[in-house]
Amino acid sequence: MTRIIFPLVLLVSAILCQAQAPIGKWSDHLSYFSAKNVVVGPDEIFASTGSAIMVFNKEYEELRKISRVQGLSETGISSIAYSPDYDALIIVFTSTNIDIVRDGTITNIPDIKNKYIPGNKEIYRVRTLGRYAYMASSFGIVVLDLQKSEINDTWKPGDENETVAVYDVAFSGTYIYAATESGLYYGDIQSQGLSYFGNWQRVNSLPDPAGEYNAVLAVQDRIYVNRTEDGAPGDSVYAINGGVSLFSYQQGNYNLSFDRYNGGFCITSKNSASIYNESGSLIRSVTSADIANPDFSQAVPDGNNIWIADKTNGLIRGEGMSDFMRLSLPGPYTNNAIFLTSSGGLTYISGGAVDNAWNNQWRNLEVFIHQDNSWHSEISSALKDPMRILPDPSDPMHYWVSTWGMGILEYKDNELHNHFDNTNSPLQTIIPGGPFVRICGLAMDEKRNIWLTQTGVPGSIKVLQYNGNSASWISFPFTIDAPTIGDIIITRAGHKWVILPRGFGLFILDDNRTPDNFDDDRYKSMLVKDSDNKVISSVYSIAEDLDGNIWVGTDQGPAIYYNPGSVFDEDIRAFRVKVPRDDGSGLADYMLGTEIITSVAVDGANRKWLGTFSSGAYLLSADGTKKLVNYTMENSPLLSNTIAGVAIDNTTGEVWFGTDKGIISVRGDATAGTDEFREVYTFPNPVRETFTGNVTITGLMRNTEIRITDVSGNLVYKTVSDGGLATWDLRNYQGKRVSTGVYLVFCSSEDGTGTAVAKMLVIR
Repeated sequence: MTRIIFPLVLLVSAILCQAQAPIGKWSDHLSYFSAKNVVVGPDEIFASTGSAIMVFNKEYEELRKISRVQGLSETGISSIAYSPDYDALIIVFTSTNIDIVRDGTITNIPDIKNKYIPGNKEIYRVRTLGRYAYMASSFGIVVLDLQKSEINDTWKPGDENETVAVYDVAFSGTYIYAATESGLYYGDIQSQGLSYFGNWQRVNSLPDPAGEYNAVLAVQDRIYVNRTEDGAPGDSVYAINGGVSLFSYQQGNYNLSFDRYNGGFCITSKNSASIYNESGSLIRSVTSADIANPDFSQAVPDGNNIWIADKTNGLIRGEGMSDFMRLSLPGPYTNNAIFLTSSGGLTYISGGAVDNAWNNQWRNLEVFIHQDNSWHSEISSALKDPMRILPDPSDPMHYWVSTWGMGILEYKDNELHNHFDNTNSPLQTIIPGGPFVRICGLAMDEKRNIWLTQTGVPGSIKVLQYNGNSASWISFPFTIDAPTIGDIIITRAGHKWVILPRGFGLFILDDNRTPDNFDDDRYKSMLVKDSDNKVISSVYSIAEDLDGNIWVGTDQGPAIYYNPGSVFDEDIRAFRVKVPRDDGSGLADYMLGTEIITSVAVDGANRKWLGTFSSGAYLLSADGTKKLVNYTMENSPLLSNTIAGVAIDNTTGEVWFGTDKGIISVRGDATAGTDEFREVYTFPNPVRETFTGNVTITGLMRNTEIRITDVSGNLVYKTVSDGGLATWDLRNYQGKRVSTGVYLVFCSSEDGTGTAVAKMLVIR
């Protein structure tokens, strides 16, 4: 088992160390532990993680990041390049979208992404020369004008009958060389007709002239080109200088990148970075002797140093090409997220997975815990497919993890304390002798018993009880008639609601709070039926709100049970909010009636945060009748419109989204209200003249009445808190920003029995 605690290297920009993030501020929580590309500028080093960019400032030795939060158009970075002539970073995405970062501004060029191109559409490599960036792609060479920030032309080396994929380009004198799937081509870069295949010539002196060549570099008067071949025992590098000669070959070695530096060039393979001078003599080779278990993807020398993008070690700096240090920013070990939950100021993420039929993916156990901008990552190759995490509300460093095949894990202080499976508990495996102890749902009752759901074996619900230091088990005698048993929640009434995925609806159990006595149990399975008698079988998520209502996320939007306590006494119906059409027809549609609701979370103001399969995240009013927010990739830094899970840190109001592209959060405007006023304060305080946001008042009870006055007692503003938090835009009832002075914040509980006062200084 591997334990990884971030940051590995404390080189984090001060921007990342803010104590109180303002409401509405987004924070990415991407993995910065892997690097795929690296480019060197005169002042900064840029490394792509595949999802974001790490930027290392050479002078200040400080790391910062550029992600969706800082304005990138997408995640999914395929290639990057740097133009010294225009001090510009070119970022190409897997969608063929393009961003140019220059002078603190990000310019998006979506032309290729938006253009229909038949067949495969990919950009493999970007090289710059003067005013232009040349992008080697599956459909030729795209020429990008950096001065105008626009596409200038598309060149087509190859033949008349087919579009040839270009993997790399290089420049020598007035010629451009293109390494393609059908040979090495060259053309005069000063020609106006390189969009015509006939103006390109193939280098026929190479072995197998029509073979696949995937990397090329020009150094002085030599051209170096990499020959790759399916099934070949290794790549061959050829040097062209009048004639053709074999420059290097090593069995089992496959080259990934050719890169120039001031003084020579570097050839990178998975296990080594070979550094040559301009005459082609090897002067240094970085291998596993320097870095344990290398998984290089690109290496670029820079003076006496070398910068390496490594897929498992991240960005590596080699000072003097001998003293190697791994650089990283805080984040989880990977971008995988299937489930999120928050408790006691900590957020927990499970990085497991199952497919649509709930089959194993055999992903290594990945559990990530966030606290105060630091991360703990629990990784194990021996354990697979973690599903849910259940924190102990009395001790956030005590938690349980369910797995889809290996039972249930108990951690204390991030150490594996217990591992229960078919060898030491009543948990069963689907296939005797195999790792198929499939556990999904976890919940804790008021007596601290751990309830769990198990699939494919007798006794679908089991309870783990602790008596002092010893554990005992209860297996309920029934087996739920469904192929998969999913999440479980325990309501305030003590009822257990269980999701039955793949179209089998819900299962509800009332054990009368006596799990060890089966005689008083009641249980039933049911499909969701709404008040219009419409039956909905597919359920994806479930939560109980602050009023005791049950919210169910289905493939046809949210459904609400307002009388869940009568589930055993009658055929209860779920309520679905109808939203009138604004077209004069008098008709109405169900709220989010066409959306798959993958996750439901309730914030401190009893509002509902809904994650969807394809439309981002929604915030609904407490009763679900109003759509307050819809965060998507198009209108926010959200990493993807596919949301796997939503969690709310009710201590800070932070709303977390786990997407198929990674984890991101936004500071919400509601926290959990306390049972009494505790440490009521405002931030920022003092409010400086440059501040343009909202002041936040926190530490409140739910539905606190807020009155803000000046020191003379004149009422300036009043409001009611959202849960344990309220905000003020620093304006009075006339809409004018208040003057410099001290302001008093009078807080009163909903029933008037509790009061608190806070002060703030406002400077204009």
